[in-house]
Amino acid sequence: MGCEVQTSEEFTARLDEAVAYRVDNYGLRSARRLIDSVDAIRELLAESPLMGALVDGDAQTSDTHPLRWVRIDSYIAIYRADPNTQAVVLLTLFYATSNWRRRVLTKR
Repeated sequence: MGCEVQTSEEFTARLDEAVAYRVDNYGLRSARRLIDSVDAIRELLAESPLMGALVDGDAQTSDTHPLRWVRIDSYIAIYRADPNTQAVVLLTLFYATSNWRRRVLTKR
């Protein structure tokens, strides 16, 4: 049995922006590929919630459910997984070439 994968309002808003940008600049096919990539990652996370790398790279973190990241097309999705409750929450989305790690770590 897999985990339930949820999305935060922030993740949804950023994904909507990314899709709109792709539609405007690259066309519907590009936007559809991004949506398909998100759907594929959701399925993978449902089965393997701890597959993503730790954001801070420290496996000895004191946080019970540390932030993890996974690449989705040309974006980075930040998520938190709780295997005990079988829940994964996609928290936010960044363009991969942005300084996403610094932005996430300073938010904590």
